[in-house]
Amino acid sequence: MGKKTLKDKTVGGLEDDPNATGLQEPLTFEKYQCTGDLEHDYPMLCTLMGYIEYPKLICRPPTQITYPRSPTASEKNFIDDSDVASQKSEQSHISDKLDKSVEATKTALELIEERFSSLKPNIYVDWETKNGRLVRKISIRGWKIEEKMICLLAKCLPPVVDLYTLSLWNVGLTDDTFSSFLSILPQCPDLKVFSLEGNPLQEQSYYKLISADLPLAYISLRNNNINDEGARLISQSLQNMDIKNKSLISLVLSFNHIGNVGANYIAEALRLNRSLLVLNLSNNLIEDKGALALAEVVGYFALTHKELVERRRMLMEKTIQEMQKSPVKSRRKDSKSERSQSHQSNMVNDKAQAKPSKSSQKKKDKEQQKKEDKSTANNLPNKKEDPKAKKQTPNTDQKSVRAKTVKSASKTAPLPEPEPEPVTPIENLNPLLENAESKNGKVYLMGNRVLINLNLLRNKITEIGLKGFLNSMETQMQETKLIPGTKLPTGLLRLSLRNNFPVDCATFLKLEQIMQSRDPLRQSAPSVTEEEVKEVSLH
Repeated sequence: MGKKTLKDKTVGGLEDDPNATGLQEPLTFEKYQCTGDLEHDYPMLCTLMGYIEYPKLICRPPTQITYPRSPTASEKNFIDDSDVASQKSEQSHISDKLDKSVEATKTALELIEERFSSLKPNIYVDWETKNGRLVRKISIRGWKIEEKMICLLAKCLPPVVDLYTLSLWNVGLTDDTFSSFLSILPQCPDLKVFSLEGNPLQEQSYYKLISADLPLAYISLRNNNINDEGARLISQSLQNMDIKNKSLISLVLSFNHIGNVGANYIAEALRLNRSLLVLNLSNNLIEDKGALALAEVVGYFALTHKELVERRRMLMEKTIQEMQKSPVKSRRKDSKSERSQSHQSNMVNDKAQAKPSKSSQKKKDKEQQKKEDKSTANNLPNKKEDPKAKKQTPNTDQKSVRAKTVKSASKTAPLPEPEPEPVTPIENLNPLLENAESKNGKVYLMGNRVLINLNLLRNKITEIGLKGFLNSMETQMQETKLIPGTKLPTGLLRLSLRNNFPVDCATFLKLEQIMQSRDPLRQSAPSVTEEEVKEVSLH
């Protein structure tokens, strides 16, 4: 009997896996280490979880669109109509033959499987090949996700690099499974787009997606039966100033049950939220009251009592901080002046101390020179020396010595430089601290100029709600400021308002004319002239 190798001892079907350790330490779901390759990790985890039948993983490569080459002028002249007709007949004949042969080879069961393959529970993975094979989007559609599958996804999804989009449609989530699924999202750092559609929750806990732990930029909550209570919870998350995360720029709430009360809640969030760029409220139950509340936020709106109290508190804190910073600067100036005065006094003392030392040194030099002159005179009686030359030689030496000492002192002991003041980081200005105007005993604040796209299609808005938006857009036109570095104005650039009113409504035509001049994608289209607006208003 030969010795059994390690390959014979491993679990059947797992011998090629690097995580397999043999019969002594059987591989389990907890011990398995994911590699980040879904095509390898997902089926392995399903077998370790005990799944006999599990949703297949279908990888879809990026779609490459190939356009047919247009023939040149010479080729067009060369090809005759008869040749084109013959080529078409030949191609149709060949395609008919191929279709008949394929249908003959396939059995009825295969045809049924192909026809209903889209209804099977599958996980669709879209990947791209820019820098290797990277997974960009994962879609789960039309089958219920249980707690067991959520545990499996929690293990295999976080190691996937560059996962940007996660889409869930009609997956039967409950409030419990939704909360457990939320624990997976913070572990995917590159995830920016999350779509949860066709999943009504009783507790309306969709607001949990808007938090500091989830840096999502795009959230889609279509067709989830979100009512006014759900809109209130979402509004509280949007207007919460304590949330450090300001990355949410697009929110889709279309095809829900949001009415006037819910629209008022969303309008309250837009009063202070300055990060949301796109808001979709189409196909809801919003009437004129809700539309007027949203229109007021875009124009000028009066501060409530609660907002006034918060504004005064923040202004007081700002003044106190400025007062605390001002004496610090004066102390620094005083310390600098004291340092300069002490430095000047030290220089004066040094000069005063240096003067007597120089005079005493001159006397000593003169006495030594006299002694040397006497000795030289005794040795050389015939030679006479000029006393002026004797006096000039020590002075030049002393000047050079002084210059050297001053240079060396300047190198060794430089003057003290002023200390740089600490740089304070620039913080985002709270909307309540912006410039306000007081009229008729109320304080008015400039409306939201960050929101650029608002969709209110197919609601229950009449011409009364249109007038509110027209007034708000006229105020935006009067105070339009261009975005730095672009030619685009601040404020709404696109407004969709087709509702329960005739298309030839004068208010609607005026509003369309304003929005067409602001929308960069519609400026090339023919605009509505003022004469047409006047004609409609006369009729």
